[in-house]
Amino acid sequence: MRKHHPLLRAAVLLLWTAACWRLFVPALDVPTQELRANALASMQGTLLLLLLAGAVLLVRAPRIRPNATDCCAALLLAGVTASRFLLPGPAAPARYDELLQAAMLYASLRILFTAERHAAAVLLTLLCLFGIYEAWTGIRQIYGFTYSNHGLFKVTGTLFNPGPYAGFIAPVLVCAVACIVRSNRLAGRLLRRQTLRRPRSLLRPCVLTGGLLPCLAGWGAALLGAVVLPASMSRAALAAVAVGCGALALGELDAAGRLRRLFAAHPLRTGIAAGSALLLLGGATAGAYHLKRPSAEGRLLIWKIDARILLRRPLCGAGLGNFAGAFGEEQARYFAERSRPEGEKQVAGCPEAGFNEFLQFGAETGAAGFALLLLLTGTAVAAGIRRGDPFGYGLLAAAVFASFSYPWSVLPLRLLFVVLLAGAASPPGGRRRSGPRTETVPSRRSGPFRRIAAPLLLAAGIACWPGVYGRTAARAEARRQWSDVRIWMSSGRYDYLVEDGERLLDSLPHDFRFLYDYGYALHRSGDYRRSNDILRTGARISSDPMFWNIMGKNHDALGEHSEAERAYLQAHFRIPDRIYPLYLLALHYRASGQEAEALATARRVADHTPKIESAQTRKMQEEMRGLLAAARSGPLSETQEP
Repeated sequence: MRKHHPLLRAAVLLLWTAACWRLFVPALDVPTQELRANALASMQGTLLLLLLAGAVLLVRAPRIRPNATDCCAALLLAGVTASRFLLPGPAAPARYDELLQAAMLYASLRILFTAERHAAAVLLTLLCLFGIYEAWTGIRQIYGFTYSNHGLFKVTGTLFNPGPYAGFIAPVLVCAVACIVRSNRLAGRLLRRQTLRRPRSLLRPCVLTGGLLPCLAGWGAALLGAVVLPASMSRAALAAVAVGCGALALGELDAAGRLRRLFAAHPLRTGIAAGSALLLLGGATAGAYHLKRPSAEGRLLIWKIDARILLRRPLCGAGLGNFAGAFGEEQARYFAERSRPEGEKQVAGCPEAGFNEFLQFGAETGAAGFALLLLLTGTAVAAGIRRGDPFGYGLLAAAVFASFSYPWSVLPLRLLFVVLLAGAASPPGGRRRSGPRTETVPSRRSGPFRRIAAPLLLAAGIACWPGVYGRTAARAEARRQWSDVRIWMSSGRYDYLVEDGERLLDSLPHDFRFLYDYGYALHRSGDYRRSNDILRTGARISSDPMFWNIMGKNHDALGEHSEAERAYLQAHFRIPDRIYPLYLLALHYRASGQEAEALATARRVADHTPKIESAQTRKMQEEMRGLLAAARSGPLSETQEP
């Protein structure tokens, strides 16, 4: 790569720092899970990176050679685009816009990482600083100096839940440890030499970004992250850190070679120590399982349903954004097929995500999308670890966490994954390393890609950005307006919700919470058919059985008894432990004159022991016991549901 004026390089690094700051800092402010205006600021950061990459491509003309990760990313984007238009759904446009932002970000980062050799070190330093801030915020929440964003948990950082909070801390912690391992010797050597000979040279940008700042920031992020991470009680994050640091020890510290030499010198003691370590690991794994056993068993059931969706629709999947609806449908089919263990019935729920991003993506896009996503992540991890790149180890930790949680549904975690992916896939720009991990600078055969493909990709991203930004802004504003209108629900003014719901429907078809509120307001207003239309749309993108409960009530009000029965049964089989659908079904049978079915269903409600008892469940069971007692004294009267 040609050498350029130091001021030009300094300007590029300064703009790079500002763009990355704009990308991450607003995105980390996520006190609720709803779409907020901070997504727009993150989109602006994406645009800054696109423009900077375009300018660098024109001025510096870096040699960019596409690799296996780039090919997988291109194929994946093509497949997702086909799925977006061939399998449309209410949430498909919003989900596709999220993936388009990720694609724009990946393309711009690949160019900038390749063009500027200090870009990776600057971004790693920023990530460590973000990790320090989040960890410090969590420590302050632990000691009560500030409040968390969740009433049930003490530690959430600036996010809405300890799970995503730990999902951000864990990859940053692994990257920080990798920075320490990679930069510690270099930073120590620089400090000794430059301090004794030329102290002012420590302020040179190449010295600061080359090893000193990443090392110092890495120490801070690693120490504070290690303190706060156990307090999050996230087993997925702890597993991610263990896997990432284990790979780092094997790759950078030659742990396997040292263990072999130690075993050759002291076989008995080494064998006993290794066996004890394995026993401790097994005990820790069992302890983590039993620490929150219902949660672990619930995730096992979720993964089983995820796999069933993928196997049922291997070619195209359920479609972008349709995962939750397909999950509810498949779980209802699973429990309706035959009697299942009582433990599975008790842990069944209505999740919004699949708690395994790879399985969830496969359920939405089919087996090809599942395989491409695994290849995309695997090739980037392999390339990064082969070079000893901190991004590679951080990406491995992020991938492990994504196998147990829902990080790509949370904006800062999704951005972090894309950054780690692009960093791991990008060889260090403008430098060569000696030794077995030498990275060759791409040859001039990459010229056609540099002259044609890369500018076209950037131009396409810049052309798509206004549309994505405009749609995201419209969704955020509609969500804000609906939050203001929704307060009238507690006052019973459903006519206000109906009036504004119709106006906001075009902007919020992806929001199942909005669809439920709007459909319920229509139900309370007496517009049963329109209510069913809205609720049916919501049921396509949500696994919550309440959609079907209200649809059953609408069918009852319209005199469509068979449809009402089908809706109540669908709601029951989605979460068999809940008694409300059976309660409504018993009332339906009673009102339609089906005495035998009403009594049988009432007996099931009265005899059931729900996992979580409440005043409402006790009241419903008492009513069903009264119904059974009345039946013993005579035939049931034809009374209507209260």
